[in-house]
Amino acid sequence: MSYNMKNRNLALIAGILAIGLVAATIIGGQSMTAIAQEGQEQDSDDSTVSTSGTASTSVEPDKVSVTIGVETNGESAAEAAEANADLMEQVLAALTGLGITEEQIATSNYNVFPVYNTTAGAEVCIMIYPPPPECQPSSEIVGYTASNSVTVTVDADSDAGAIIDAAVEAGATHVQGAYFFISEERQQEVRDSLIEEAIANARSRADTAASAVGMNVTGVKSISLNDVYFPVFFRDVAAQEAADGTVLMPGEQQVSMTVQVTYKMQ
Repeated sequence: MSYNMKNRNLALIAGILAIGLVAATIIGGQSMTAIAQEGQEQDSDDSTVSTSGTASTSVEPDKVSVTIGVETNGESAAEAAEANADLMEQVLAALTGLGITEEQIATSNYNVFPVYNTTAGAEVCIMIYPPPPECQPSSEIVGYTASNSVTVTVDADSDAGAIIDAAVEAGATHVQGAYFFISEERQQEVRDSLIEEAIANARSRADTAASAVGMNVTGVKSISLNDVYFPVFFRDVAAQEAADGTVLMPGEQQVSMTVQVTYKMQ
């Protein structure tokens, strides 16, 4: 067999193999496409039921914050600030005497500002426009005020009333009530528990609906969670004063969770 004849035979064989590979690829691709389409059609044929689930519980606040302030006056800013520092030191000493630590006390506000005395212009100048300088209202600084507030945060089962009474007795000039709230750690515990209960409630409703049409729940298609709102309770100190000291009751907070779940049925 000549050299040219051999080359032609090899080329023919290579061409046949190439055509075979192309055909196999096309057939394989069509088969995979058919399988994917079949799977999509099967998924689209799945029946679903969408429902919601709820869960709620009563939670007692585990933290309470009380804001205590001291306000002092002086002829100068330095005098007002010095008097304020001395008085706040007495208040802080009274708080630490109750066993409150530095980590439980945080400065929430500090301010030193001038106090003005404003004098109106003469009444005979009312009809003059524009009014001359002697008719303009005037103001002058007559002193300074220093204001300092600290927020005390303790466990809710602590005696917040005793904290307020001790601070006032030591010289605190104002108390901005008490705020009972749920700590972040406790919130997460409650949230996780409510999610489980709400989803169980949704599944129970889905099972009932599926059974009513002669089907069974086979899986979950989607879940949507609504966040839990944890309210903060405010207690007015003035309204709670008693003869034997300030009494503050935290009470309970009702919190709830709602979920939306879509289940697959067969």
